[in-house]
Amino acid sequence: MGSFLVIGILLLALAVKHFILWKPMDVSHFYRNGALMMGHRGSPKEAPENTIPSYLKAVDQGLSMIELDVVTTKDGKVVCSHNFDLEQETDGYGYIYDKTYSELASVNAGIKFPELAPCKLPLLVEVIDALPDDFFINIEIKSETVFDLKSVKPVVDIMKKRNLYHRVLISSFHPLVIGLVKIFDPRIPTAYIWSDEDVPDILKKPRFIDLVHPDMFHPEAHLVTDELVRFASRKRLPLNVWTVNSLPVMYWLLNMGVNGIISDFPHLMLETLNQKKKL
Repeated sequence: MGSFLVIGILLLALAVKHFILWKPMDVSHFYRNGALMMGHRGSPKEAPENTIPSYLKAVDQGLSMIELDVVTTKDGKVVCSHNFDLEQETDGYGYIYDKTYSELASVNAGIKFPELAPCKLPLLVEVIDALPDDFFINIEIKSETVFDLKSVKPVVDIMKKRNLYHRVLISSFHPLVIGLVKIFDPRIPTAYIWSDEDVPDILKKPRFIDLVHPDMFHPEAHLVTDELVRFASRKRLPLNVWTVNSLPVMYWLLNMGVNGIISDFPHLMLETLNQKKKL
């Protein structure tokens, strides 16, 4: 009986430590210049989203961080794309995960910007090489299904090999992705993305935060309330909101106390940031 009691106390102590006493890592370096402004897929109104020209546009406009999406090819290459299929943003067809990277070499991702075509689907490592060494990157790992976790290890391996711990954070809608990143390498900053649309019912509330321990919280803009801001503050989670494409909404969110904004319009974010600094 005594041994069962000891085991029970130990299990209870572990549960309290994991679910109650945890705290996110220090990510204050991302906010060294104030509110964090991220170009959503680069600068997608001026160049093809999730391509190197789009990312460099965001750099040229003065941002310090971009958000990008990654999926994995059949041969394990990490490619920048928001979509699993090729039809929406390229002249290709089929699914990226069904193709080797060499089969994607001729795909043009610039069909919506003929003046910039042809534009390739870039590898994540190519993007890292193309960006300035002090530029921040938010890598969103896409998951097609609940058990689609195949991109996690390749992305973590790239971070380790390139020593990107102070430049990169990994984000996902999928709590298992966040948890797996922490298992593979707890030094990597993570962000849990939250929406109530196009996700399974089980993901429609931020109930997994105490389980997978993200370091930031990324809700969709229309979900932000005073209560949500207080929730993030209690959890000591910086709050970065997406996708905010209106100047008045940017001001409103920053006045509510959010820590960062993700937008398709870098110039609007920079205008907002400059006005806030003047106040």
